Amino acid sequence: MAGAPAPNSLQTGNLCRIAFMNDRQIIRPIAYVRSDYNQKFGIPRQANLVDGLEQAIVIEPEFRNMDALRGITGFDYIWVIWGFSETSLDMDAEHVKWKPTVRPPRLGGDERMGVWATRSPYRPNSLGLSNVRIRRVELDGAMVDPDERKGMVSGELAVIIAGADMMNGTPVYDIKPYMPYSDSHPDARAGFTERSRDRFLQVDFPPSLLEMIDEEKRDGLIQTLRLDPRDAYNRKSAHTYRLSFSEYDIRFEVNGDTLSVTDVVTERSYE
Repeated sequence: MAGAPAPNSLQTGNLCRIAFMNDRQIIRPIAYVRSDYNQKFGIPRQANLVDGLEQAIVIEPEFRNMDALRGITGFDYIWVIWGFSETSLDMDAEHVKWKPTVRPPRLGGDERMGVWATRSPYRPNSLGLSNVRIRRVELDGAMVDPDERKGMVSGELAVIIAGADMMNGTPVYDIKPYMPYSDSHPDARAGFTERSRDRFLQVDFPPSLLEMIDEEKRDGLIQTLRLDPRDAYNRKSAHTYRLSFSEYDIRFEVNGDTLSVTDVVTERSYE
């Protein structure tokens, strides 16, 4: 019996023939993320570790159709498919330079695992997948019910989420609802991640410096610092680190299990 035709075979129909021409599928962003994380350093390594911050998935103008969001607020969580824009490989090169193994931070950066057994950003297609909480839908900063509005809209259409692990400006390629009856597997094994425990730092944030941070961002910033923003394989004591967060430059040191904020500089200070 003959095997099934290859995915790019003409027998698969016009849609697949066009979409997978030359074994490539072209996808484009439907939205971009607006986040307080301005750089890779400090971003939570997984989603839902920092729930004290809100981010926005800002829909691109050609996709600002309220009908596409109809029913989305009936879900508590959504899946977001996005791109590691800061670590993308050159997929147009004749031979893509990628590594089959990476060093997961969860293992201290000392042991290698297969890239497809990890969530490392250094992967052939540089795609990320995050499960985040949906808070609301906004149009020009005001909450809007996508079940009541219809059609294309002008102005900024955004899905407000919490618990994201994405940098400011991250491209979003798709949004899908999280369905507990099929997506939840609480008894599933967790591979090598079960070999290490979560480690949280004590954060010493002087009140005079904390007051410089917008009140609605303070809890999220402290949650971020508790996760230890430093690279797992390059942690130095008595070294001053800098975290670019929102409009702030957070400077801190780590000694033992305590992270101490030493200074906060705002963008306005550089003007």
